[in-house]
Amino acid sequence: MTYAWLGARWARASCILALGAALACSEAIGTTPPQTDGGAASIQFTEGSVVTLAPSDTLVLDLAATGVASANVSLVGSYLDAFLDASSVDLSSGQAHVTLHAPSSASTFSVLAASGDVTARLDVSVSATGFATVRVTVDYQGKRAVPIVAASTFIEQTCAELGTSAQDGSPLVYGTDGETLVIPSVPTDGRVAVAVRIAHYATGCVDITSLTPNQIDDVTVPVFDLPLDLADSSLDARFTFAPDPGDATSLASYFAGVADTVIDATFSEDEAGGLLDAMQSASTSPSAFGAARDQNDWDSAVSGWLAQHTPSMHERVATWMAEAALGTVGDLTGSVTGAASKPTFAPSMLGPLDAASAGVTAQSPFTWSGQANDVLSLTGTIQIVSSELACAAADYRASVDVENANGVVSALVSEIDCGGLGTELANGGDAFGQCDATCMSDLCASGLAAEWAAGAKSLAQTTNLLSLSINVAAPVEVGDAAQVESYAGSWVGSFSTQNTSVSTKGIAKAANGTLPN
Repeated sequence: MTYAWLGARWARASCILALGAALACSEAIGTTPPQTDGGAASIQFTEGSVVTLAPSDTLVLDLAATGVASANVSLVGSYLDAFLDASSVDLSSGQAHVTLHAPSSASTFSVLAASGDVTARLDVSVSATGFATVRVTVDYQGKRAVPIVAASTFIEQTCAELGTSAQDGSPLVYGTDGETLVIPSVPTDGRVAVAVRIAHYATGCVDITSLTPNQIDDVTVPVFDLPLDLADSSLDARFTFAPDPGDATSLASYFAGVADTVIDATFSEDEAGGLLDAMQSASTSPSAFGAARDQNDWDSAVSGWLAQHTPSMHERVATWMAEAALGTVGDLTGSVTGAASKPTFAPSMLGPLDAASAGVTAQSPFTWSGQANDVLSLTGTIQIVSSELACAAADYRASVDVENANGVVSALVSEIDCGGLGTELANGGDAFGQCDATCMSDLCASGLAAEWAAGAKSLAQTTNLLSLSINVAAPVEVGDAAQVESYAGSWVGSFSTQNTSVSTKGIAKAANGTLPN
């Protein structure tokens, strides 16, 4: 027998694998990012964006606030032996003060005031010799977007010591692409590292051996993209199928054979005998069932019953499989959870089907890497129990076609009327032992479930598994910290068994958040 399962329409089926406004700096002086957040609530230091002090000086810092009752204050950066005279301030009146004691040697650091999401930052420069201005030209060598550029200095540190991490020193200024960033009030006591970052995915640094007080020093800082941070990337992903026509035909032929195997494993040539065998195995007393079966000629009775409830079970299941093929199976969706090189792919759905119920699993882990120009390479293997996929698809179609059915078994229970069959075999009493009409009806349902389970597992041996290899090459959109936010590109692969290999290809998409169509 031949049943066209998944037919030529499989060629068009989809398999899913499931990837603020810039702030300006003037030519005269840089500005810090907004000091407030959280709607109407705000905090700010009235001193501005940066203050200068001599070693061991003290300075009373003034804060003004709106809609904030209190705030924590702290020092961050290389503040050495500097300290504040309080760790929190009362802002219920709209104002507060905190005294800063400068460190005993040159340094740059920041004072932060925070109340929930509302924050303010004040940069502090401490020098015994004076202060200079550093004017920074950014030479970006990468390919990513440049929404905002940040430049800052690190006193008595070198670029080699800082490494490539996207960190901020003090004073800190922001600007837009192509704009000169002017860092004011840089201590002239020693060497300075000038660090530049774009978001947190591109960095650069230049060392300055010395600065002259009250002078302007011009530097050009080359900035390069950081490698993709795959460990922090987590994506919902999709693959769509677009195999060549010849490969689509080969795949349709393979699944036609799967349908044959499933139906042959589910129903014997003698549907009545096969159903009774399954009912007998499901009973609590197979020997008593067998004796009653022979004595009452149940085989003839069930054969006659099924003849009155056409089409046959073979034909009904073949129809549901054909309908599944015409409607296509649909997309495989899942999630790719980041790791440095070996992400985990967890399939979730195959079109309307639960991936696990459809026999779809991932051989773990996948492998991925970031290539030049932000192209992601992703490879892995999806493993499919073809008979489980065929049965899950038929279950879905049966649930659509038969009212109140949730799959092939409940649809057949309804269509061949297991309740009526149980009454027929019980003949007004107990069919065997204490098994009455209801008991026989339940055995009919259990027998059908056992037959259908046999079909689903008919190709479950390792030697029969269908493997889908996946090889993706796709440009990515990069998040603030160089993580992959999305990708869209192409993929190639193949379906393989011990005896079959069919090439395929398509479009690969993924995103962190809304799954792309």
